[in-house]
Amino acid sequence: HHNFSAGNNENSIEAHIGINGEANLDFLNIPLMIPEMTLPYTTLTTPQVKDFSLWEKTGLKDFLKTTKQSFDLSVKAQYKKNKDEHIIPIPFYAKDFQVLSTPNDIFIPAMGNITYDFSFKSGIITLNTNVGLYNQSDIVAYFLTSSSSVTDALQYKLEGTSSLTRKRGLKLATALSLSNKFVEGNHDSTFSLTKKNMEASVTTSAEVQIPILRMKFKQELNGNTKSKPTVSSSIELMYDLNSTATGTINHKLNLESLTSYFYIESSTKGDIKGSVFSIEYSGTIASEASTYLNSKSTRSSVKLQGASKVDGIWN
Repeated sequence: HHNFSAGNNENSIEAHIGINGEANLDFLNIPLMIPEMTLPYTTLTTPQVKDFSLWEKTGLKDFLKTTKQSFDLSVKAQYKKNKDEHIIPIPFYAKDFQVLSTPNDIFIPAMGNITYDFSFKSGIITLNTNVGLYNQSDIVAYFLTSSSSVTDALQYKLEGTSSLTRKRGLKLATALSLSNKFVEGNHDSTFSLTKKNMEASVTTSAEVQIPILRMKFKQELNGNTKSKPTVSSSIELMYDLNSTATGTINHKLNLESLTSYFYIESSTKGDIKGSVFSIEYSGTIASEASTYLNSKSTRSSVKLQGASKVDGIWN
């Protein structure tokens, strides 16, 4: 069963589609046969698989219960018209003849607000998506998509916003976030431009947690041209490979530049420890480097340190 509707009036344009019905998953009960195969460039062969049922062996039978699955789908789009207009003046020159009437301006309707909504529901999963683009004092874009399911791994939420401000210059700000059983992440960035200064800031963080790996990551980047062009960056990483190897990595970078000189410095630190076959090991490394350059001279320096240890073998 499905329905469709659409409309257009002085305030908005919109359309809606709705579908609901049933999906037959009986084909998942058909037994599969996978023949024996030899892996390319090796002498290894995979065993033959007979009577393999996707419905039975993958766990679908346990949480779906039946191969007859109902679903509902809905899509709605809307455009709200803007009463404002942009005026573009057009000069008209006539030397040798007289024109009774000439259009002096072109009127272009300002962009309105656009929204889009999507939803899908079934026995396995529910999906929702909302998107919007709004033209007000600021231009704002927004989206949100999420899912809910009887299986935790299929649940997620992804959200983002972006805004463009046109007061006292230009400023673009963006934010993103993702959450899932295995992955979480955030991103924030700001770019601003005025007659006297340009400035940027970006921050990204992520966390991964799966059976064989736990990891945290963070990056920051900043730059501006207030008194002199400068850029700074930092990266932090922590990881744990199921206790086989754990460690951290930190990296920093700074840069300054004028017409008279250029300067850059960076530093990196890292460490690792773990165990293999009950033998514990560890190691550290650190490095620093800098360069200064002007029209008369150049100075550089590099420093590197490292250490390692393996129980019963070396220190």
